[in-house]
Amino acid sequence: MNNHEVAVRREHETQFVEGDAQYRVPVADVYETADTFVLMLDLPGATRESISLTLDKGEMRVKANIASLRAEEGTLLLSEMYGAGFFRAFSIGEGIDTSAVDARFEHGVLTVTLNKSEDIKPREIRIN
Repeated sequence: MNNHEVAVRREHETQFVEGDAQYRVPVADVYETADTFVLMLDLPGATRESISLTLDKGEMRVKANIASLRAEEGTLLLSEMYGAGFFRAFSIGEGIDTSAVDARFEHGVLTVTLNKSEDIKPREIRIN
């Protein structure tokens, strides 16, 4: 990984276990513009208040807790909609301006915009 990239790792697992809690690994799209990296994560069932987004030591972590959707009556025969929530981590290069991160949550999708620092942005050099 270059110092200015966002490393995207998609493990074969679709779950992350932390203690007794099981988290789903949300699907994500990541794209790059001249000035930014944009990450979009699908977090169905999450609310703005249930999402935790942290940047620390070159890693961005997204965690969203979701209430269980299990029926109150009956015998559970199949459980694929477990209710712990979502967790995913991304490696963030040194060329990201961590003081200018924008995060928006709309229609179940978390969009995080990471601005590139001026040092790594392409620039045109004027020739005299």
